[in-house]
Amino acid sequence: MTGSDSRLVQTAVIGGRNSGRAIILPTGADELARWRRRHPNYTYWCGTQLGGCGHELSDRLYRDKVCHFAHHSHTSCHRTATGANSADHLFIKDDLAAWAGGCKEKGQATSRNLGSGPGDAVDYRTGQAKQHVRFQFSRLPHTEWREARARLSRETSTLDWVFGPGSAHSETMEELCEEIGYLLRFRFETQGATRHISLRAESTRHSTEWVPLAACAMTPDGLRVPGAVPRLLSASRAVVQEESNPAGVQGPRSRGELVLVLREALVSAARSRSRPTWQTLTRTAGVDMLRVPAAERAGLLIDVERRRADEGSPLLSALLRTEDGDPPPYVSEVIAALRYGVPATTAVLKRWCQRETERAFAVHGVPPRTAPLRLLINADGKLAMHEVEQRQVVARRVDGPVRQVGRQSKPREASAEIAVALRAVRRLDTPRRAEGFLRRAEAVLARIPERYRAELREEMEATRQWLRTHKPSPRAQAGKTRQERAQATVKAGSKAKAASGTGAGSKTQAKSGGGKGRLKGARPLPGLDRSQPKRRAT
Repeated sequence: MTGSDSRLVQTAVIGGRNSGRAIILPTGADELARWRRRHPNYTYWCGTQLGGCGHELSDRLYRDKVCHFAHHSHTSCHRTATGANSADHLFIKDDLAAWAGGCKEKGQATSRNLGSGPGDAVDYRTGQAKQHVRFQFSRLPHTEWREARARLSRETSTLDWVFGPGSAHSETMEELCEEIGYLLRFRFETQGATRHISLRAESTRHSTEWVPLAACAMTPDGLRVPGAVPRLLSASRAVVQEESNPAGVQGPRSRGELVLVLREALVSAARSRSRPTWQTLTRTAGVDMLRVPAAERAGLLIDVERRRADEGSPLLSALLRTEDGDPPPYVSEVIAALRYGVPATTAVLKRWCQRETERAFAVHGVPPRTAPLRLLINADGKLAMHEVEQRQVVARRVDGPVRQVGRQSKPREASAEIAVALRAVRRLDTPRRAEGFLRRAEAVLARIPERYRAELREEMEATRQWLRTHKPSPRAQAGKTRQERAQATVKAGSKAKAASGTGAGSKTQAKSGGGKGRLKGARPLPGLDRSQPKRRAT
C-alpha cells in the first residue's frame, strides 16, 4: 500500500464506498472487542466522501498499541487526512439533520470541496426561508472569503459563517468583529465512536460558552448562539443592502451628531488596532455615511479632528484606508487643514499616516503606551530627514548568513524578514532575541498594510506561546557567550565559598584580597594547596 500506510487510519464509513455514515474506531483493545460483539455485521470502507480510495478496510485489534483501520494488501490509497477529525464534515451532517428535525425545519447539508478535499466546508440551507449557514473547515484567504460571501449573499436572505479551528484569516476576523460584533466558531468533541459539534461567539473582549448545536436557533435574521447579541441584523443583509441602505443603518443625522458618531467609531477602531475603510466605518457607526460624497468627507474629518483633546493627539483620520491598504486621497486635505504640512507624494502621505496610526494605537490601546513622535513634513512636501526612523531589523537565518533590513525595505519585505527572524530565534532557542524581535514586530505591525499582517501576527503568537512554555535546551546552554559562562562560574564560586564556612583558608584569602583580582575562583597550582600542613625541614 502507498500514500496513507505510514499513518494510522482512525476513521472510515460503514456499509459501502460512497456511504456518508462515519465512524471513529475505538483505540482500546477492550473497547474494540465490545464494539465487534455489538456490531458483528458492519463492514468498513475508505469512503470517497473522506477523500479515500473506496476500498474495504479491516479493523485491527492490538493489545500493545493503538487499534486502527488498515487497508488490505496490495491496495493503493493516497488519502491525506486519516486522523480522528478527518470525518468531522460527515459527523456535522448527522448533527444538522437531528437539529433540523428538532426545530421542524426542512434543511439540507452539503459538503464542499474548495480545493484541498471534500471536507473543506459544509453548507446548510433551509428550504423555505432560503437561509444559509456555512461551516468553514479549511483556511480560506481573506480575498476569496469576501468574494464567496458576496456571491452567496445574493442567493440567500441570510448568510452566517461559522469557522473551525484555524480556518479564519485574521483580516476576516477583524472585519466580522467590526461589522457584527463577534465571530462564530465551532469545535468537535469525541463521544464514543462519533463526534459532535459545539458552537460559541467570540469577540476581542468577550466569548460566550461552548454550547451544543441543539441549543442554537435559526431565526428570521439568521443563526443565533445563546449569549451573543449581534451589532446588526445580519452580516449577509449588510452585504445585500450595501448599495441601497448600507448595513441596515440609520439615515442622515445632523452634522454635529455625525461628527460625534464618526469620531467614536475611529476611536473604537484605534482601540482594537484596526484600520477601517469608509465603508466599514459606516457599518460600525450605525449611520449611513456612504451618502456623504467623497468631496465632503475631508470637511467632515476636519471637524472630527478639531474635537481632539490637544494638538499632540494622534490624527484619527490617518487610520482610514482604501481596499488596497493605502490612505484615501482626501486625508491629505485633512493634514493640510490642520497645518501639519502638504504631502508631496503618495509615498509621503502613506509613510506619515503609518506613523500616525502607530501613535493612535499607542494612545487609545488597552493599556495605553507612550506614543512615538509625529513625523514632520517640510515646506517642499517631503518628510524631515531627522524624523525618519533609522531602525534596522537584523534577522539571523538558520539556512543562511545574517541579513539586515534597513529603513529602505518595503513594508512587505520588512514584515517577512521579521517573521523569518521569529521562526529562527525559536529554532536557535534564544529567548532574549525573541523578546527583542517581538518588540520590533509590534512597531512594524502598525506600519504595514492590512493584507501583509497575517503571517507576522501568526509568528508573533507562536513566539509568545513558545516563550510561555520555554525551557532552555542543552544546546542553548552550551551556546552561551564567554561572558555569560564567566558570570556563571563566578556565581558558582561565590556559592561554594559561602557554603564552606569561614576557615583559616578563608582568612588567608581575605588578607590577600581574595577574589578581587583576575584569578577569582581559579584553582590553585599543583603543589600550592594551602589547606595541606607544611612539612618541617629535616
